[in-house]
Amino acid sequence: MTSALQNRLVGTVIIVALAVIFLPDFLDGKKEKTEEAFVSVPAAPAKKPIVNPEPFPAERVANAAQRPVEVVDEPALDDTPARREPVEAPAPETDELASQTIVDEPAVDAEDAGWVVQLGSFRHQKNVRQLLSKLETAGYRAFSRPIQTRSGPLTKVFVGPDLDRAKLQAALPHLKEVTGLKGKVTTFKVE
Repeated sequence: MTSALQNRLVGTVIIVALAVIFLPDFLDGKKEKTEEAFVSVPAAPAKKPIVNPEPFPAERVANAAQRPVEVVDEPALDDTPARREPVEAPAPETDELASQTIVDEPAVDAEDAGWVVQLGSFRHQKNVRQLLSKLETAGYRAFSRPIQTRSGPLTKVFVGPDLDRAKLQAALPHLKEVTGLKGKVTTFKVE
């Protein structure tokens, strides 16, 4: 082989080698390199030990949900004393008919009258129902009556009636234990 042919072959091999090495980089254009940022993860927080929870305070919640009993110690407008003294109006001397028509009220015979224990006067009907339910559960016969006072309508709660006053007096300590209210024995009036 002649030296010219040999030079051509070596030159061609060098050009092909250069083309194989540099042509792909040249055809791809500029390469963009992306670097991912390295983020450090913080350490895990310390774990709290697992403990058994406190029991649910059902009794405390029930007590907080009940409305407190409000006893109003105010005399009713329609209450009258147990005994009345006969009322005599002074009659004019000239009116003879008026002096003849004065009627004395019959005195209430305490031995023949019925007796009840008045436990209290309540503003809210819910309290009245609760108290009547307690009394019925304890074995007492109880009832209530609406009354009108200067501060508005109230409801009185009574135990009884009974003909024996001493029996009701003896029941007062047990009634106080059952209801927490101090009752008083009064005469029973049919309304």
